[in-house]
Amino acid sequence: MNKNKLNFKEGNNMIDTKILKENIEFISEEVHNAWMEEKRKQGFHSPLECESHNYKSFQKSGEHAKERFYDVGNNPKFYKWCDKCHTDLYPYDELAENIKEYDRVTVRTLIDAIDKMNERK
Repeated sequence: MNKNKLNFKEGNNMIDTKILKENIEFISEEVHNAWMEEKRKQGFHSPLECESHNYKSFQKSGEHAKERFYDVGNNPKFYKWCDKCHTDLYPYDELAENIKEYDRVTVRTLIDAIDKMNERK
């Protein structure tokens, strides 16, 4: 990450968003981490951390049963075993690109809002 601090134009208190635009991926990961922390406080967990009877039964099931589970397109990592399972509660670098894009959109939207705020000053 670029170590420069946000630049304020003298007298106008305008935020230079150039450094933010250069670090969208880093900021997106931080946004995802904050979101994960909040979801965990709300009691959510990843499917692989599930303590439900459903997931425990799957873990104990035989290979044939597990093969059938996979054969119909399921993946235990992305299966909602209970109401508190969330399939995006994994580290940012483990997420699919389409899921990472949610965080990038959030960051780009914030940067755009700052740019619009700067235009008003």
